[in-house]
Parts: sequence; C-alpha cells; structure tokens
Amino acid sequence: MELVIINNPATIGWQANLLDLVLLVMFASAVVYAIAQWRRGVRAYVTLLVAAFFYGVVLELGGMALLNMYVQGDFTVMLNFRALAPFQGTTAMPFYVLIFYPVFLFTGFKVVEAWGITRRWQAAVTGGLFMVAFDAPYIIEGGLRHVVWWTWRSDFPMFQYWLDWPLVDLCWQATWDAMFFYLMLWALPHIDPPGRRGWSTAKSLLVFAPLCALVTIAVGPLLLAPQTAVTFLGGRQWPVVLALILGYVVVAATALRTAHPARDRVEPVTGWIVGVYVAAMAAMVIANAVHEGALLSYITVQAAGLLVICGLTLFPWLATRRRPVTIAAADATS
Repeated sequence: MELVIINNPATIGWQANLLDLVLLVMFASAVVYAIAQWRRGVRAYVTLLVAAFFYGVVLELGGMALLNMYVQGDFTVMLNFRALAPFQGTTAMPFYVLIFYPVFLFTGFKVVEAWGITRRWQAAVTGGLFMVAFDAPYIIEGGLRHVVWWTWRSDFPMFQYWLDWPLVDLCWQATWDAMFFYLMLWALPHIDPPGRRGWSTAKSLLVFAPLCALVTIAVGPLLLAPQTAVTFLGGRQWPVVLALILGYVVVAATALRTAHPARDRVEPVTGWIVGVYVAAMAAMVIANAVHEGALLSYITVQAAGLLVICGLTLFPWLATRRRPVTIAAADATS
C-alpha cells in the first residue's frame, strides 16, 4: 500500500484545489517572514511555527488512531497513513493538514499581538474568539455535500451540530487555540528578551516548542470538560457553547477597549495572509449562494465570519483612527 497517493487535480473540486493553493501561499509567506525575523534576531515566529507543526501532527495522528472522527475527502496529494499499522482502518490525510496548524496559528498570533492587549489571558481569549471566526468559513465549507473536504462520523458521541458544524469543534477552536496563544505570549520574554539574556535557541525550539504543543493537548480536554459532561449526561451542548462565546465576547470587548496597538496600521505580512484567505473563502461563499440559489443560514454565518476576521485584523488601524475623535470630544467637554 502506497504511503503517498497522487490524485488528478482535474477530478477534484475547484474548492479543494483552491484550498491547497491558498494554504501553500499562506504557509510560504509565514515561513519567509519568520526566517527574515530570525535573521533580525527575533526567534518567536520560527518557534511558533515549530510548535504549531508539532501540535498539529500529534493532534491529527493521535486523533486518527484513537478517535477517528471523520473521513477525509480527496485532495491532490494524500498521505496514506493507513499503510502504517497504528492507523489501519482510519482515513488518508490531505497533505495540507501538515501545514494547516502552522498557517492558522501563525495568522491568529500575528493578529493577536497587533492588538496591544496588555493582559496575557485577555489577549489569549480574544485570540480564541478570532480563531472561531477564522475557522467558521473553512469548517462549514468542508462539510458541505457539494464540496466534501471531509465527512463527519455520524456515530461519534460528542457530535452535536449547528449548521452541520460540530459544536465541540467550535469550542475546541476557541479554547485550545487560546491556550496555545497564552503559552506563546508567556514565552515571548524568554524567547526574545528585551535587553537581557533569555532562552537559548535550542531551548526555544527543542524544549519549549514541543512542550507548548503537548501542554495544549494535555490541558485542552479539561477546557472542554463542561461540554463533555453535559453531553454524556444526555444534555444539549448549545447552552454551554453559547455561554462560552458570550463570555469570550465580553472579555474581547473589554480588552479591545483598553488596548494600545503599537502600530497605526496592519503589518503587511498580516494583511497579505489574511487577505489571501478572506478572498479565497469569499469566492467559495459566493459560489455557495449561486449553488443554493438563495442566501441560506450557513452562507450568512460564513460571510459573518469573514466580516469579523476583517474587523479584528483591521483593529489597530481602526483604533488609531478613533483616538483623535475621543481626544476632541474630551476637550469639548472640559
């Protein structure tokens, strides 16, 4: 049995080919940026990419071996882990999955650090909310019957759906990504210390990066404990999910109100990577509306996710445009 399967792109839906291309462009952009920053003495972004890659590989292979929650659709390059004994009876993995986590977490982190939120936990939680919005167009798209990037297992006990989006996936994105961001923000003064000696390169890449991934994976199930408990007690997940998202919105609104972005504009690499993703997903959302012949609920949620992504990415620019008005209003009342 072959370990790598190559499919004819012409036999695969254009959405899958576009996703492959977009993630490759985003990944290449992130790697080029991280290397450029490394040469300037900033090691954080290479460390993040290594940690995210390790996190994704362990999470995906562990999930395939232990949970087997879905069957992947066909992409041009498929990694056939079914050829290996621990993964027999599972699903082949699209190649893009290997770069998915570095791409998503790098993008999210760049947006988070640009906000200038001073409290680490608030920045991480707000980042988790951003990642829910960032994931929404992708995760809804992948499960559509005219797209089929994957098929969720109907008998998996944790799956309860909203617009065919498993609610446990939504909470996983919100909580585990927030945990990952928190660990990265905590480590920044040690990876790139301002004016003092920090961790060595070996410690940053070979110790912290895998530990960041493993701690996120170890703590993550505890963060999902309320949802898990409700599910196995026979309850509905949506009240737990709603409470989580509302709590995140309150934290984000409070944090962003007092945030102090270091820049008055969006950093070019962030704007480019987010722009590529938003443009590609917007094309798919429009195609969904054409396919359905109507603006269905799932399309509205995809579009709303794209709007939230744009708004939160543009926050540094919007915040600096807001300051002169606030100052003028204060002078007028004094």
